[in-house]
Amino acid sequence: MALLGDETLPEGATLDFERLLTSGGDERIAIDPRTGRNRYGTPRGLAHGETWFSSSTATAISARGYDAARDAYLSAVRPGRARSIPTWLDQTRTRLSALFGIPGTEVILSGSGTELELIALFLARNALHGPLTNVVVAPGETGRGVLLAASGRHFLGSSPFGETREHGSWVEGFETSRSSIETIEIRDEAGGLKSSESVDAEVVRKVEAGVANGRCALVHLLDCSKTGRGGPRRSTASALLERYPGQVLVVVDSCQLRCSPEQIRADLRAGFMVMITGSKFAAGPPFAGAMLLPPLIMGQLATLDLPPGLLAYASAEDWPAALRRKISRPFAVTENVGAGLRWEAALAELEALFALPVQFRESVVTAFGSAVDRHVREHADLELIDPGLADVLQPYPTIFPIVTAARSGALPACDAIYRALRLPLPDDPAAEISKGVFHVGQPVPVGQHDALRVCLSASQIVDVAENVKKGHAFKTAIAPLMADLDHLFLKWSRVADQPCSPA
Repeated sequence: MALLGDETLPEGATLDFERLLTSGGDERIAIDPRTGRNRYGTPRGLAHGETWFSSSTATAISARGYDAARDAYLSAVRPGRARSIPTWLDQTRTRLSALFGIPGTEVILSGSGTELELIALFLARNALHGPLTNVVVAPGETGRGVLLAASGRHFLGSSPFGETREHGSWVEGFETSRSSIETIEIRDEAGGLKSSESVDAEVVRKVEAGVANGRCALVHLLDCSKTGRGGPRRSTASALLERYPGQVLVVVDSCQLRCSPEQIRADLRAGFMVMITGSKFAAGPPFAGAMLLPPLIMGQLATLDLPPGLLAYASAEDWPAALRRKISRPFAVTENVGAGLRWEAALAELEALFALPVQFRESVVTAFGSAVDRHVREHADLELIDPGLADVLQPYPTIFPIVTAARSGALPACDAIYRALRLPLPDDPAAEISKGVFHVGQPVPVGQHDALRVCLSASQIVDVAENVKKGHAFKTAIAPLMADLDHLFLKWSRVADQPCSPA
C-alpha cells in the first residue's frame, strides 16, 4: 500500500533505491553493467514498452510495485525515516500473515525461494530427532538449485551475505551423514504425467522405508511446478503426518504462489510448513521468499542450533522474535533491506488481487486460458503440454507450457525462440510486431522436448480490474491483455519459421 502518495524520490536517491531493490540476493539478481539487466532479463527498475508473460520465471517490477517499494524506501530506509527497519519488516510479516496465515502463524523472510530449502532443512533437523531423509518432489520442475539446497549444499558460487563459495560444497554445519535426500518424479521419461496414485505410493514407500530404518522424513508437497503440476496429494501428506507424529514433517512448495489464500491457510491448519515467494505469480521483482510456520511446528522448535554456514543466507530481522530468541548464535547481518523492498512490491499486487471478488479473478484467468488455447490450436507449429488435463489437475491454470515444432518437421531450438521473442526480427514486414519485446517463462525440459511457458500474473489481473473501475465493460477492460497475447503468438509463429535467425 502506498504511504506517501505522489512524493518523488529526492535528487540522487533513485539510483540508491534501485540498487537496494537488487541487494540482499545472490548472483542471479546481479545487474550486468553491459545490459542493465540480471540473468532473467529484468532491469533494476521499471521496464518500459515490454510485455511480460514470464511469471513462472521472473517479471520486471510493475508501476504499482515500484511505487509501493519506493514509499517503503522513503518511510523506512532513507535518513529521517518515519519507521525503523525492524518495525517495517515486522509489518511485512504481519501483512503476509493477514493474507495467508492462521492464528499463531510465524513468518521467516528470505532472499529467495531456493534459500527456503536450506531453512526448511534446518527447521526439520531441529524439530525432528534422528537421521533425516529429505523427500523432494519433481526437482527438475522447481528450481535448478533445489536439490543442492535441500541436501545442505551451496547451490551457487555466491550467497547474499557470505564470501564466494564452491558450488555444491557443504554449507558449514550441514556436513553430516545423518541427512540424505530422495527424489520423486511426477513425469515419466517421455514427459508424460504419472498418475497421482503412483506418485503418492512412491512417497509413502520412501517414508515407510526410512522410518523402518530409524530415519525421520521431511516430505515436500509440490503445489505447482514450473509446468503447473504438483504432487503428492494433500490427503496422503496428512496421513503420513498423522501416522508418524514426531517423525515426519511436511513442507508445501507454493513458491509459484498460484494457489488461493484459503488453500495456504488449510495447509497451515494441517500442520504443514509453507514456502512462498513474491517473485512468480505475485509479479514482484526477483527474489523474495517467505516460510510460513504453523503453530504445530512452533511447538516442536524448543531451541534452534543455527548452522554457521546459514549466516551467509539469513539476516537477524528475517526471523520473527519468537524464533530469534531461540537462536544463540549471533547473526552476521542485521537486516535484508532488498528482500523487504521486493516483498513490498509483491504485497502491493497481492493485496490488490485478493481484495477482488473470487468470481472476477476466475473470469480473467478463464478468459486468458481460453485465449492461449485458441492461439495454440490456430498455429500448427505450437502444441500445449498435457492437453486436456488442465481441468483435472488445476481448474484455473495460469501456466501454459508450449512446445514449438516447425512445419518442416525439424524441432527449433527452444532457447533460440526464447531469445528471438525479445529481439526484432530481420526483414519482417510487420515492424510493430517485429520490434515488440515479449518475455515468456524460460525453457523447461519435458521428456524429449523443451517447453516455453506463457503465464498470467497477479498484476495483469489487477490491471483488468483497474480498467473496470474506470467504467469499462469487462470485454473492453481485458482487451489490452488479449491484444498482448495476439501479438505474442503472431511473433512466435513467425519466429518458428526462422528459428536460427537470432544469434
